[in-house]
Amino acid sequence: MFPQTDIDEFRRYWRRRKPGTSTALHYASDATIFFKWAVDMSPERVTVHDIDRFIEWQRGLGRRPTTIRRRIVALRMFYDFLAYAHDCEVPNPVIGRRHYIDCGSPLPRDVNDEVLQRLFAALKSNLRDRTIFTLMLHAGLRVGEVVNLSLADVELSSGRTPQLRLNGKGQSERIVYLSATAAECLREYLSTRALGTDTRVFLNRRGTRITITGIQLQLAKYCRQANIWITCHQLRHTFASRLLAADVPVTSIQKLLGHRSLRTTQRYIQVADTQVERDYHVGIQKVLASTKSGGAR
Repeated sequence: MFPQTDIDEFRRYWRRRKPGTSTALHYASDATIFFKWAVDMSPERVTVHDIDRFIEWQRGLGRRPTTIRRRIVALRMFYDFLAYAHDCEVPNPVIGRRHYIDCGSPLPRDVNDEVLQRLFAALKSNLRDRTIFTLMLHAGLRVGEVVNLSLADVELSSGRTPQLRLNGKGQSERIVYLSATAAECLREYLSTRALGTDTRVFLNRRGTRITITGIQLQLAKYCRQANIWITCHQLRHTFASRLLAADVPVTSIQKLLGHRSLRTTQRYIQVADTQVERDYHVGIQKVLASTKSGGAR
């Protein structure tokens, strides 16, 4: 029996706990995927072996380890919620040690200039979408931060550096600065933005705020038109990698990205460490010179 009511309550629960984030959306979606797979199986009947089979099914579909791990975490949270919501003992079939998914330590993937040019060429005259993706690329905004950006958070007045006040993960506020290109895009968009009661910056065709899914679907559409594939988060990664390549201190990048831990930001150093690159070129030239010299003798 599909637990639609419980999943709806689960979604509302996480919206209360983490307002303004995509946690509720992802957790509810992951629980839905599991129970659609576990046809005619009520939550009380699910066993650890069913979780085992679900993991194998997801692997067979080619899902990434990070995706599978998030879905298993969502299921564990769902069962914890059931026990809380119904005030009774509901056996949790997700066992930490048994169902742990090792995701390794993948490096952030940025986007090269050619792909970016093709993306923005596909955007053409869509000013709203061009502004959204420019803010991600030039200011490192998360997709959720774009959705939640309010008119009161925008500072474009003359005499001050154009900037945004963002409410990031964990309700942590930060200030980000805008390039001349991003500021001009935003000014132009706001001058044409339809007036209404919604105070969010980016609106959909109905005049209400755009959703995370709406932005992701728009990006997917442009990627198909340009015959490329990138994600919203890769634009944020590209922003960080470019700053590191320009020798901006990692502590400043940490603040701009809104990372609580410097270790999170330091992952980008492995992608865009110009010092390591310079050391490599100097060293390999010496190695090649030594090899040629030895061969000549």
